[in-house]
Amino acid sequence: MGSKNGRCGFQCELLKTGPFAILRWEKNQKHKEPFQMKHCSECGSRTLKKIPEGDNRERDTCESCGRIFYQSSKIVVVCIPEWQGRILLCRRAIEPRRGHWCLPGGYLETGETLEEGASREVYEETFASVENLKLFSKAELIHLNLVMFCFQGKMKNASFQAGQECLEVRLFEMSELLEMELAFNAHRFSLEAYAREPDSGGIHSFRIDQD
Repeated sequence: MGSKNGRCGFQCELLKTGPFAILRWEKNQKHKEPFQMKHCSECGSRTLKKIPEGDNRERDTCESCGRIFYQSSKIVVVCIPEWQGRILLCRRAIEPRRGHWCLPGGYLETGETLEEGASREVYEETFASVENLKLFSKAELIHLNLVMFCFQGKMKNASFQAGQECLEVRLFEMSELLEMELAFNAHRFSLEAYAREPDSGGIHSFRIDQD
């Protein structure tokens, strides 16, 4: 089953139904080339792409000391903070997508759980406190080597203000959000799923090959 969204040129393919709603989203253009090291961080010698013994894919490998560098996807955590039926969004003060609205979120820090990271990001960007966090969706951004985990949470009160990385923060009605051009497609897909099934009990999953 598939549908075409002409506004942004993406192809959406429904991969699975049931408690796990999985969407594959592709843009009609080639992927960016993955990051490639040039010099070893241990000895400074040149690195090259090769398949190490016992492996099955190319890795950055030092020509001199033989060190192998493995690249893993980074983890991003975001939250849908809800207060009396409205959703708290941030207007970005930094690139990428400066000036666009998005969910509060950022990179997971070492030593914290997904829930702790999502709660921290909400507070850092909006000074709002959230509770009862539940995992709502997952998005795999293949072209950026990112995995985004999106939580839904209840704001403890209506207190919030813009953090350093935000131009402003504001509560929106869901009907407003669905008409807005958000900063990131992963955020938009999660909010659209939330509008349809805020208490589905399942985890919505998206694959995004271009943003």
